[in-house]
Amino acid sequence: MIHSFDIQLQVSLRALEDVVAPALSGAEKHVVEQLMLSIATIGFVKARLPEARRFYRMELRRCIEMAEEAGEIAGRPELLAEAISEGQRALTDPEAENADFETASRNLRDLVTALSHACVGLPCQARLEAALLERSGALVAQYRQWCAPIGFELDPGALPPAAWLD
Repeated sequence: MIHSFDIQLQVSLRALEDVVAPALSGAEKHVVEQLMLSIATIGFVKARLPEARRFYRMELRRCIEMAEEAGEIAGRPELLAEAISEGQRALTDPEAENADFETASRNLRDLVTALSHACVGLPCQARLEAALLERSGALVAQYRQWCAPIGFELDPGALPPAAWLD
């Protein structure tokens, strides 16, 4: 058994490309398309796996910053304090898993969304929406950078540098 994820993925990719794909010549179009999608997905995972922990930590840091700013703008930082603390604990826990970072980020995004909804019609609404759009835009740019190896980005060179590598 191969213990290295990188080598396991490389062997799987080679088997799919060199053995399975040629055996499907003449197969129905959707079967070949599904194989190509599977090959692309495994290739993407292989390329990004070494950077995944840093990516999810970067995402969590950005979500914490967004939640802190949203709480201040809305004048309700206490609504987000526990979730922010949970996120910070995950960042400082050397045994935290990627799923812990993802869960904390999702929780923060959900709470910020609820706070934004609660601010509709209040004086802070416009300022909060502007701040959330700015911070979300920066995160979306990082998500696009993360997914750039998939090949759908028209101009990957125009994306900001990968913040998870800082």
